[in-house]
This record gives sequence, structure tokens and C-alpha cells, in this order.
Amino acid sequence: MRIAQFVGSLLEPLGGAEQYCLELARWQRDQGHEVTIITGWVSPGIEKSLAAEGLTVRLVRSRRPYPPDRKGSKPSAVVFHALDLVGGLRVSAPLRRVLAEPWDVVHVHRFAGFGAAMLRSGRPTVMTVHDYGLVDTSTTLLRHGREVEKAPLVQRIRTSITNRSVRSARLIFPTERLRQKHAQWGLELPTKTDVIPHGWRGSAPSFTEHDGPVIFLFLGKLIAPKGIELLLSAWAEGIRGAELWVAGAGELESVVQAHESVRYLGWLDDTGRRAALAAASVLVLPSTWPENFPLSAAEGVLAGLPLISTTIAAPPVLHEGVNGLLAQPDAAALRSALLELLDPVTRGQFAAGSREIALALDFDTHGRRIEALYEELLEMDRAAS
Repeated sequence: MRIAQFVGSLLEPLGGAEQYCLELARWQRDQGHEVTIITGWVSPGIEKSLAAEGLTVRLVRSRRPYPPDRKGSKPSAVVFHALDLVGGLRVSAPLRRVLAEPWDVVHVHRFAGFGAAMLRSGRPTVMTVHDYGLVDTSTTLLRHGREVEKAPLVQRIRTSITNRSVRSARLIFPTERLRQKHAQWGLELPTKTDVIPHGWRGSAPSFTEHDGPVIFLFLGKLIAPKGIELLLSAWAEGIRGAELWVAGAGELESVVQAHESVRYLGWLDDTGRRAALAAASVLVLPSTWPENFPLSAAEGVLAGLPLISTTIAAPPVLHEGVNGLLAQPDAAALRSALLELLDPVTRGQFAAGSREIALALDFDTHGRRIEALYEELLEMDRAAS
């Protein structure tokens, strides 16, 4: 097959959706498919690394007035949102030329900067929904740090425009919760959608009890919705017999660096992440928004680690009482969960649970499910011709 994998940007540090897009492209290439990754922005280092792997990346001018890793001024933000609405109505000329090429399948991961109208590509089109960007420009459903149940007026107007396009695509939701919340916020789901949990690749389970302190590890972007401030509040001045390691980058780096009882690892590459996971005792995901399918949690499970998260994040690979704990999103409750995981017997039981749950993350199985969906769409397209 000739497959176009669309993602709005590939800028360092990569988010979960971008990492997933690249991993799927690698798997498809290894199966003999012709895969092109199409993006509006790419970091030179990432572009060079992907070229060395033999992955084709094409840059297509997008409508964004400033890079997605920067915050624009108020006037430029207004321009961005206006262009976002335009992109929901019609496709730009550069993108139209790309979509006109003879792709067998167009697979969209993020259309920010391209616009929702690209889902009406005229080709068999799939969209993996990685967050709440279809119904909420903040992508989190949060307002003033709290989840809201109903979309604000501006978001409802945008969603009504997006609804014109989504009916032309096959939507994949990694969790049922994600699908239900989109419907709750006004997305008119196509007649048929799919819930296909992500697969992921990871090292063999490495959890072993070792001498020394219990190491709690955070992996992810250092931004408010990921709950890093909540974690630091729960950690306070530390916990006897334990260490907190934080790996990531983002606008809250200085907050982490100022915390004397925290070991800050910076942003880690694949090798660094594997080493951190191998050294860790527990992975902590303190997000304060309803997470979709956080890859850091999947990495923790694949490494055979116990997990701690919040009841609002509730990552699908964390099964309460089987491989980890869910705490209310407040500092006292999260600290209580950290203290509970000081017990080596509890950690051992949860680690065994993660090793069992990891079996469902096999990426080869996942890739074949996506491939089968492509074949189904191609067959429907041939029947309609």
C-alpha cells in the first residue's frame, strides 16, 4: 500500500501522538508498505534521524502563524484560531496538491495547521484520535484546571464545522472513554467508529527489587495538565527511603529544577528512557486531565513497573489494585499512594500485574489490526467505484 501518515508537527520534544505516528510508520515500512510522513513543522534533528532510518518525511506548508512549540501573542493566537476555522471549511492549495496524489490510505493523527477539511481527502481516510482536539482547542477539556462537562459556545461552533468533515473519515479511538467524551462534547460520530487500543514497543520487563531507595519516576512533558506541580506538592520535602526522579522538558522545567529534593534528568532519548525505567521502582503519572492512552504509562507497564496515577487521568493500562493505584488528584491522596508503594510486597504484586497487562500491548498485533482496517476501507472504496 501507499500510505500517507499526517501529523501536524514533529518538533522536539515529541509528544505521544507524534511518537505513535512514527512507530506505526516504522512498522508499516517493515511490512513492505510505501509510507510517507507528512507534517507542517519538523525539527532538523528529527528529520535527519528519520532519514537515517529510511523514513520519508515531507514538509507541507501549514496555516499556523507560529510554531506549535511556542505561545503566540494574543493577536497571532486570534489569527491561528481563525485559520483553524478556515481549515475546517476548505483545504489549502499546497495540501490539496498532496492529497491529490494516488495514496491508497490517508491516515491522520493531528490536523492542527492543516484543518479538519483534510479528512474529506477523497481517499480512504483514517483518523486516530489522540486527545480532545476535535472538540476542544486546548485538547484537554479543562478550564481553569478543572474538567468541564459541556463545551463552551466557541468550541461548539468549531465542532459544528469539524462535524462536516469527520463523517468522511473512519475514526479510531484508543479508548471507549475517549469516544464517549467526544460525543458528550458535540462530535457527531460517523456511523461506524473503532476502539483500538494502542500497541507499543518496550524493553523486556526489568523490574527487580534492588538495594537502596525506592525510586519514583515521572516521564513526560513538564506542563500543567501532566500534574507535575501536583506531584511536587505531594512529594513536599521528600519521603524517607525514597527518591523522586523527573524526566521531561517543558514550561515547568524551572519549577522542577528549583525543588531541592528532586533529581531532574532532563529530556531523555530512547536509551535514556530505557535506563531510567530499568532503575525505577514505580512510574508515577499524576495528570490532572482525562488522559487518552499515555505512552509513558505503556512504557512503565512494558518495563514491568507498578504504576500510580490519578482518578481523573485513569490511564487504560493501569488496572486499579492489579498493577497500581489511582489517587484522587490532590496532594494528600497522591502522597498516601506514594507511601503505600514503599512496601516491597505491594510493589512485587503490582509488578507481576504489569507483566500480565503488557501482553496486550504487542505492537505487531496492533499493527495488523490497523492494516486490516485499511484493507476494509480499500475494499469498500473499490465496491463504491
